Amino acid sequence: MSDRLESFGLVRKVEEETRQVTVVVSTGDIARDGAIIEQSGWNLTNYERNPVVLWGHNDRELPIARTIKTMVNEREMVQVHEFANHRRANEVFDLVKGGFVNATSVRWTPGQTEVRKVGTGKEARQVLVFTRGHELLETSYVPIPADPGAMVVRADGSPLDLAAFIQPDPEPEVREPSFAARLVAGFHRKETKDNV
Repeated sequence: MSDRLESFGLVRKVEEETRQVTVVVSTGDIARDGAIIEQSGWNLTNYERNPVVLWGHNDRELPIARTIKTMVNEREMVQVHEFANHRRANEVFDLVKGGFVNATSVRWTPGQTEVRKVGTGKEARQVLVFTRGHELLETSYVPIPADPGAMVVRADGSPLDLAAFIQPDPEPEVREPSFAARLVAGFHRKETKDNV
């Protein structure tokens, strides 16, 4: 099972002259899988040393851009990407500029989590919240349309197994009846059968 996760965001602004694109790469909304990423919990330390932007999470190709600015608030993480000048980077930049690619995705490793109740009445439900220490690995442009609730999937493409992050409630202790209790219970049952 992979520990890297991905979530999707939106292109917000394109500056052709400087080849810079401003994008929302993560939000604090409830995703369709029932998880929330708290935006204040991002760990950007290692990412800022190597702020790569890829095409489709393909880390076997050259980066298509670099992140020159990251802004995080309670609701979202926004980045400004400066595109490189090589064939793939030019292709992706042209697709973004033309509105054919509008989605971004971040690959990250989860940190601390907790389960919270959100909503009221019939709308109330338990959600998994990634609270802090989630480490950003890279940002990518992807051809998949962005989901307003920041859809989360495993880096290998399989669905996120929320149960893997939730500690189950302890099972109630089942105590085996003592020998004397079993003996009395058996004697009582036999006596009841004989009396009927």
